[in-house]
Amino acid sequence: MGFWILIILGIIQGLTEFLPVSSSGHLVVLYEIFGIEDNTVILSILLHLATLLAVLIYYRKDIWILITHPLCHTNRKLLVTTIFTCLVVLAIKPIIDLGFGGDYISIFFVITGILLIVSDIVANKKKKIGVIENSSTINYSEYMQNLPLTYTQAIIIGVSQGIACIPGISRSGTTIATSRILGCDQISAKYSFLISIPIIIGSLLLEIIDGATLSGVNIPGIIVAFILCFVVGLLCIKVMVEFVKRCKLQYFSYYLFALSTFLILNSLFFHLF
Repeated sequence: MGFWILIILGIIQGLTEFLPVSSSGHLVVLYEIFGIEDNTVILSILLHLATLLAVLIYYRKDIWILITHPLCHTNRKLLVTTIFTCLVVLAIKPIIDLGFGGDYISIFFVITGILLIVSDIVANKKKKIGVIENSSTINYSEYMQNLPLTYTQAIIIGVSQGIACIPGISRSGTTIATSRILGCDQISAKYSFLISIPIIIGSLLLEIIDGATLSGVNIPGIIVAFILCFVVGLLCIKVMVEFVKRCKLQYFSYYLFALSTFLILNSLFFHLF
């Protein structure tokens, strides 16, 4: 795998991991464009690991609070969400594997786009009637230990995250949209990024156990791609948080619909890749 191809993959992963457009879906499309067939899963996970590092840096204060209060309400909800994510992933693994092959990815992009529009509609209605909470008036450590989330909401978000492991369905977009629809607007972005941590770590461990290797990959290229992915991802987290606050996720829907249309036309007529 060429040096510059890895650089492009790293930048795209950093840009799309925290934007609700499915980073894994974009990587699958790029794999097809560049004709990459080997090490695609482990490469995707390593790039996700770079963005995971960005999450750890950006939310380091929140994570430290959770680490020093392991039995708090928020950690219990994170555990429930993660368990249900794992159960769903195990149940739909054949569909996930199919997605990494590029099949039906345009449909999954459209599903993500529709979900983003619905979440914006719901969030905007709540803003008009003053439903969204303000957490700035309470002790922050206490707030982090007791994020306003029920077990039922944690389960539903976990299920949505499991489904979003299908390439083309954005993990961040799906979990944020689901949280907003459930009424968790104030914590939707933060919770989405926090629940990504155990899933990415678990995926990487599974690939290592399965014997996935980087044989044949340009090592200097993957190192530079990792660094670029981390830096770009770190810069994009704040951008995504602002889009969530302003209920502007539908803008990403337009991009996903256009991308899906292009992919369909390409498969039917253009055959560019």
